[in-house]
Amino acid sequence: MQSNTIRIIIFILVGALVGLYLPWYAMGIQAGILAFLLRFPTKSAFTTGFISGFLLWGGSAWWLTYSNPNALPVRMATLLPLQGSVALLYLVTGLIGGILLGLWAWAGARLR
Repeated sequence: MQSNTIRIIIFILVGALVGLYLPWYAMGIQAGILAFLLRFPTKSAFTTGFISGFLLWGGSAWWLTYSNPNALPVRMATLLPLQGSVALLYLVTGLIGGILLGLWAWAGARLR
């Protein structure tokens, strides 16, 4: 349990750094590379990557809106079939990030 928590923290820290300088899909590639280098067990690689991606992407979306309030999240939540709920928009963003990092982490663990 403790090693998974450390892996999640590593994923989030490295993913945040990668997200600052590289395109969005580079976070997935770094997840695969980290899962390969840190010798993730195949059984828990997807779960660890999913939790990391969910927290990273959902937290980043919330933080960007919190630190710089504007109307864009409300407009996007209205445009998408979310009935104007910004919280659902953050949830969907987290799910997309979780699936992306989860699949890449699983692929990196399987590659080993």
